[in-house]
Amino acid sequence: MRYSLIIAGGLSLLSSITQAYSISNLYDASTNGSGWAGETANSHIIATPGATPGTNEWFSRYTLGNGDAAFNIDADILGLFKNAPLQNTSGASLSAASESVRVTFLGTGAARNSVLFLAQQGNELLDSAAFWNPVYASGGTNNLTSYNPVSDSNRLFETRGGCEYAQAKAGNSCVPDNLGQSRVISGLAAGDSLVFGLQALVLHYNSDNIHYPNTNYFFSGDAANNRDSRGWNDGQVHTKILNLGSNRYLVGFEDIWGGGDRDFNDNIFLFEGVVADIPIPPLVPVSEPSSLPLLGMLLAGLLWLRRRHPQ
Repeated sequence: MRYSLIIAGGLSLLSSITQAYSISNLYDASTNGSGWAGETANSHIIATPGATPGTNEWFSRYTLGNGDAAFNIDADILGLFKNAPLQNTSGASLSAASESVRVTFLGTGAARNSVLFLAQQGNELLDSAAFWNPVYASGGTNNLTSYNPVSDSNRLFETRGGCEYAQAKAGNSCVPDNLGQSRVISGLAAGDSLVFGLQALVLHYNSDNIHYPNTNYFFSGDAANNRDSRGWNDGQVHTKILNLGSNRYLVGFEDIWGGGDRDFNDNIFLFEGVVADIPIPPLVPVSEPSSLPLLGMLLAGLLWLRRRHPQ
């Protein structure tokens, strides 16, 4: 189907341990929409739109087979993230529309494994000092055994768990464990800003000359969320969003330090029960016959107005 363009300072109540929100256990893919029947979703491989022949991302895994088209990621949707409107210089931020938000993992086109987590609730911009100072003190982003800002209390999904790059290359048939699964974030208040983080993990695969030697952290929303005093982040926008209507948004992450290929579809998630801080025109299907009569009516109306009010 073709489309056209249409979240830790606030986490504490009583102490640094008591959080204002709670994250549910994982819900199987069968609880989402109307088409997936199992624990994980059906999947397919999509090459990067416009990719050079021979460099297709055969290791990608995106959802399909659901009765709700918004849960199915195709090449057209992937292509829209790169040029998502109004988000080139400052990323769009998301806020809770009510007391709970549902997040679903819809796929990855990235070689390395990542973890999506809720980095902050209640403020639009990330408290960079609160996040990065413990990382500095721990000895760096590769010292996750002694300090890891991602834990069971804020973790949402692992994007390539059960389907690492080497495993996909060896058999090309594995499916990520969390594909199509969801979690519900509860205990929010309408208007709470939500900053989500992507923990992009180390990957070395010598035969393909792939080397990501550092664990990187990238955050949703404004580029300011990706700045810190020591330059451990790149100060760039790392997410773009697409509006599905009814407080539902697709969020795509760029998982490479410095911006990578800037396609913003390395990891894609569906957020339900949220609003954006800037007006994002909703995605509407334009190739279905049901949309043609409405288009005709609009064109006829424009012609009628032009005839009544000639220039």
